[in-house]
Amino acid sequence: MTDNSNNTRRKVGYARVSTQDQNLELQIEALKRAGVSEGLIFTDKMSGSKRERPGLQQALKLAQVDGTELVVWKLDRLGRSLLGILETVQLMADKEIRLVSLTEGLDLGTPMGRMVLHIMASLAEYERELIRERTMAGLRQARDEGKAHGRPASMTDERCEKAKAMLSDGAHVVKDILPALQEMEGPPIKRAALYNWVKAHKALEIENDTDDR
Repeated sequence: MTDNSNNTRRKVGYARVSTQDQNLELQIEALKRAGVSEGLIFTDKMSGSKRERPGLQQALKLAQVDGTELVVWKLDRLGRSLLGILETVQLMADKEIRLVSLTEGLDLGTPMGRMVLHIMASLAEYERELIRERTMAGLRQARDEGKAHGRPASMTDERCEKAKAMLSDGAHVVKDILPALQEMEGPPIKRAALYNWVKAHKALEIENDTDDR
């Protein structure tokens, strides 16, 4: 059975571009052809390093009204990665916001759309596991390299204990820990030596935590 209820729904549009992707007008025109009023289209234009999205926040706020759906040109307008997209989509689901993506022909208010959401969630979880495995492999390599070359001479026992305590308290490696260690007795300590010790220390902590599970 076809759901025709979206014909009477109020539509809020969202479009986003980065500084490298300048087709904002293309998205806006597609949203207007889909029935979104120009006054209800919100946009963001940002670089990859900027996370604030005031346009999206405005669109989400309006889309929470009953009988409203949020329309985007393409799902990737909601985030720069699968994890980022899913995070935003899940936020909409939690707020009971109906999402429609024009390019994919996807309506998350339908059974098919909800099935796609579940598939996305599974893929995102798989991506998280891959990231975790790569991170642990890198840390383990850093730890092994630290063992192979020996602990930096400047990281005396006293400095190691001080650094461990400060790391546990959330201290910043360069701003807090390095100056504190430099004031202690021992050979001159450089930033690179401290970074190598921190990597090896974190790798050992993660492996120990994994072994305990």
